Amino acid sequence: MSRSVLLTAAVEDTEVVRSELEKKKITPLHYPLERYEAVEADENIVDTVELMDEFENIVYGSKRNAWFFVEKIKAYGKLDEVREQLNLAVDQHTADYLESEGIPAVHPHSDGNSIDLVEFMLRIRRIGETLYPCGDKTAEDLPGLLKELDVPVEELVIFTLEGPKEEDLQAYRKDLSAHEPEIVIFHSRRSVNRMLAAFPHLDVRTVRVLSGDRAVSEKLKAEGIEADIQAEGSWDSILEKVDRIVSSK
Repeated sequence: MSRSVLLTAAVEDTEVVRSELEKKKITPLHYPLERYEAVEADENIVDTVELMDEFENIVYGSKRNAWFFVEKIKAYGKLDEVREQLNLAVDQHTADYLESEGIPAVHPHSDGNSIDLVEFMLRIRRIGETLYPCGDKTAEDLPGLLKELDVPVEELVIFTLEGPKEEDLQAYRKDLSAHEPEIVIFHSRRSVNRMLAAFPHLDVRTVRVLSGDRAVSEKLKAEGIEADIQAEGSWDSILEKVDRIVSSK
């Protein structure tokens, strides 16, 4: 069986994991069943952009959040105002992107855990009005952590999550029929529904099923599928489990 991994998360969420898989000589069969689209300008976005200088911090929970925010800010001609703010990135990957756009970025020297960024903000005493660009269907723990500490946070919705276009889905099905993945990654509970609907002929009994976390494993079990191995809820842990499966061969 070829050393390949079936992966269905969005392009923006899998940039690092796909690169790491390729470095390990593992082929990512990437058929994104999730795609993000920018939210058109609404009153809340317009008002927030106009009041940019009232925030003490802008916090980015991922490169995806940063990219959509920067694109929106560019459209409004407010990039210089953003550059004057304290821009806090959860990890180096996000910080590197911001720096590439000429936005000075600060991040804790960590593995990109939300709690590390919150502790960093407390340590440097940046607990004033905070802007958090995000999507409308993405579960992120960072804003909640800040709110628990009474840090005022405005979650600015700038993108939304959609499914694949029909023509893309047909292309994915055709391409998958020509491959035999060794590992299938169910990265979230949502991915269970999406993947089973998109690829009804995929025989999970012939592959190693990798679950993103316990909740995903429970969702799979409800669908009559047992996870062979379970990660700890992060892409880093998913990569670690892929390594374990491959090395055990």
